[in-house]
Amino acid sequence: MSGDASGLRTLKTRRSVFALVADMATATQIVKCAAGLHIGVRNFDSTEKLVAQAAIERPFLVILDLEKREAEAFRVLNELHKNADLRNVPTVGFVTQAKVMVKPEAEKAGCFRVYLKTAFGRELPDLIARYAV
Repeated sequence: MSGDASGLRTLKTRRSVFALVADMATATQIVKCAAGLHIGVRNFDSTEKLVAQAAIERPFLVILDLEKREAEAFRVLNELHKNADLRNVPTVGFVTQAKVMVKPEAEKAGCFRVYLKTAFGRELPDLIARYAV
């Protein structure tokens, strides 16, 4: 698949992407990409809100900012994996090269995949489409 969201077929899903992302440029990129696929995005400002809403809506993907919200991202991973109903919700994260040492810790904590921020932006359309189906 190409990295261009407009080249992907429209996906029909009732569930949303949940995000815990501090960087507004990245959050906007996620929203625009998902909107092109007719998928909703909810960006949360706290671990508690994200986990509580995940228990109600069960998102098809959770995106974590391991660069600027590292501690909160690890709390989300911990809370999701403590809950049998949420344990299998796919979680992905992103980091900058400067924080790449967080990657193995996040994967060990249950993050399905951790991308470098540049690769995350490039892979985002395919990433959302892959988990939405």
